[in-house]
Amino acid sequence: MLTRLHISSFLGLTVVAWLVALWAQGAPLITLTFLRPFGVLVGVITVVAMVFVRYAWAWRIFQGWYVKRPDLRGTWKVVLQSDWIDPETKKGIAPIVAYAAVRQSLTSLSLRLMTPESKSKLIAHSIDQDVDGVYRLAGVYRNEPNIGLQGKRSDIHHGALSLEIYGIPPNCLEGHYWTDRNTLGDMKLVDRRETLFDTYADAKGAFGN
Repeated sequence: MLTRLHISSFLGLTVVAWLVALWAQGAPLITLTFLRPFGVLVGVITVVAMVFVRYAWAWRIFQGWYVKRPDLRGTWKVVLQSDWIDPETKKGIAPIVAYAAVRQSLTSLSLRLMTPESKSKLIAHSIDQDVDGVYRLAGVYRNEPNIGLQGKRSDIHHGALSLEIYGIPPNCLEGHYWTDRNTLGDMKLVDRRETLFDTYADAKGAFGN
């Protein structure tokens, strides 16, 4: 989200550009001519702000000091280890390999988790920095199993997650998740790819595992 530093920078740029435009026109500052470039300059600043919020915020030159928001964009390989016990075998299950597609701007983040049997969508999130400098992604998600499983082995449910973000740029997210079905587990995101995939099959084919 925009901070006071960002707003001050944009306003400062507006004032400087305004004065330069007036000087180039040879106009005195204390007249109505002073307002003449206002509409054009507001348009320019608006475009700059839109480009920054959508793209430039993630440039390495801004990361750390000007933007305190890690760039998580791309598709990640996800390893899930649930504590769920199979009622038929009375045993736990093996780790599940899934994929997460992350779309992000300075002010928004979309995360879709794809497994062989379901899709999950992040419906609320926050990214905060701990006192030791490590970022943490926390969120609430909605899981929708494949239609053939609903009402039989799995139903639509909600859950929450908390993941620490490691690396500059980020190369791993690791933490825990828990659901309103009284299950919980470990979650780890690794091996990020720039390409965004919207289906489990496409992601699996690209990652080759």
